[in-house]
Amino acid sequence: MTSKLMKPFMLMILLTIATQFFGLIKNVFIAKIFGVGAEVDAYNLANTYTVSITNLAIPAIIIVLIPFLTKRGDTVAERAAINTYVSVLLLGIIVAVGLGIGSLFWILKHQSGLSETLTLTLLIIMILSVAQIYRVLTAVLTAFRQVENDFLTAKIATLCSTIFSGIYIVLAQKPSILLVSLFLTISFILEAGILLVRNRGFGFRIQFKWGNQIFHKLIRQTGPVVFNSIVFQVSLLFSTTLASFLGQGYVATLGYANQILSIIQALVLVNILTLVYPSLTRMFAKKINAGKELFIKYVTVTNILVIPLVVGIAVIGDLFTALLFERGAFTSADTQQVTLFMTMLGIGLPGLVLRDFIYRVYFCLDDTKTPSRISIFTILANVLLLLILTPIFNIYAVLLIPGFMNFVSAWFAYRLLEKRIGRMDARHKLVKQQLIILVNAGVMGAVLYYLKVQISLSPIVSLLLLVVVGIAIYGALVALTQRRFIRTLKTKGASE
Repeated sequence: MTSKLMKPFMLMILLTIATQFFGLIKNVFIAKIFGVGAEVDAYNLANTYTVSITNLAIPAIIIVLIPFLTKRGDTVAERAAINTYVSVLLLGIIVAVGLGIGSLFWILKHQSGLSETLTLTLLIIMILSVAQIYRVLTAVLTAFRQVENDFLTAKIATLCSTIFSGIYIVLAQKPSILLVSLFLTISFILEAGILLVRNRGFGFRIQFKWGNQIFHKLIRQTGPVVFNSIVFQVSLLFSTTLASFLGQGYVATLGYANQILSIIQALVLVNILTLVYPSLTRMFAKKINAGKELFIKYVTVTNILVIPLVVGIAVIGDLFTALLFERGAFTSADTQQVTLFMTMLGIGLPGLVLRDFIYRVYFCLDDTKTPSRISIFTILANVLLLLILTPIFNIYAVLLIPGFMNFVSAWFAYRLLEKRIGRMDARHKLVKQQLIILVNAGVMGAVLYYLKVQISLSPIVSLLLLVVVGIAIYGALVALTQRRFIRTLKTKGASE
C-alpha cells in the first residue's frame, strides 16, 4: 500500500471494523434468540434470494461505470450517457422487484398447503426485495464518490445503516424475524438517503437518451457482466438451496460462518479493491508494464493480510465463534460446526483475492467478455461437481468445491491474460511472495496450535493472548523474510 493511499485506507479499515462490530452484535442476538433453527434458515435463504436480484446490477456499476467515470470527459454526450445508463439500471431493478413481489403475493394468496418455513421465507423475501432498489442506488452513488477519491462517505453511510438495522433485535423483548427483516430494509433506505445528501449537486439525474452512442457502448460492455452475474447467482442459489435440503440448520450455520469470513473480506479485500481500482485503471491506461507491477504489488499486499487470517481462523476460530455466539439457543455443538464450515470456506479466500484482481485487470482493459466466459465455464463445472460429489460427501462438497473453483478460475484467467498482454510476472515475484506468505502463516499457525493446547485460561483471555502472539510472530516473520518487498512499497509509492 502506497503512502499516498495509506491514510484513507486506515480510515476505511477503522470504519469497516466499526461496521463489522455492530453487524456482529446484531448476529450475536440473532444466534442467542433463534440459534440455528428454521427461522434463521428462512431469513438467510430470503437474504440470498433477494441479494441475487441486485447482484445482477451492482457488478455492472463496479466493472463498467467506475472505469468510465474515471476516464470520462465532461461533454454533454457523456453526461447524457451516464444519466441514461444509471436510469436504465434503476428502472430495471424496480421492474424486477415489482414483478417478484407481485408473484409472491399471488402464491401466498392462492396456494394452500405451504409449509410454515416456506411461507415465512416468502414473506421475508417480499420485505427484503424493497431493500434491493436502494442497494443499487447506493452502489451508483458510491461509484460517484469513489471516482472523486471520496472513499469514506460510503463507509460512514454503511456504518449508520448497520447500527440502525440492529436496533430492533437488541432492544426488543420478544423479537420477530419479520421485523428484523423490516428494519434491515429501512436501514438500506437510510444508507441511500445519506449518500443522496452527500451527492447533492453532483452525480446523475433521471434521463433517457436511447440514441446516445456512448450509452450503447456501455450497454454492450454490460451485457457480458450481467450474463455472468446471472450464471453466478444461479450457481450460488443452487448451492444454498442444496444445503437447505441436506439438513435443517445448514443454511443458518453457513450464514454464521460467512458472517465471520465477511469480516476478512470487508476489512481487507473489499477495502483494497475499492481503494486501488481507480488507480489500477489509470495505470493500465498509461503503461501496461507499470500496471503489471502494480497488480503484483496489490495482490501480494492483500494476501499478506488474508492468508494469516485464514490460518488463524482454522486454529483459533472456535474460541472466536464461542465468544460471539455460544449462548441461549446457540450450543457448543453449533460452535464446532460453524468453525468447521468457516475453516473449509476460508480455504478458497486466497484464490478469490487472485481471481478478483485478475478480473480487475481485464476490466481496466475494457474487456468484460473474457472474465464472463471464464466464470461461466467454472460455474458450470462447479454445478456439475456438486451434482456428482454431494451425494458422496454431503455438505462438505458444498463447502469445498466453490473455493476450489476460485483457484481454477484464477489460473485460467491468468493464463489467458498473459497471452493477451505478455508475461505478468517474468521474475516469478508473485509466486515467490505467495510461498513466503504461506510459510510464514504456517509457522504462526503451528505455534498458535501448540500454545492453544497448553494454556488453560478463560476463553476471552486465551483468544486475546493467542491473537497478540499470532500478530507478533507473523509480523516478525514478515519483517525478516519480506523486507525487500516492504522497501519496494515505500520507494514506489510516490510514483503512483
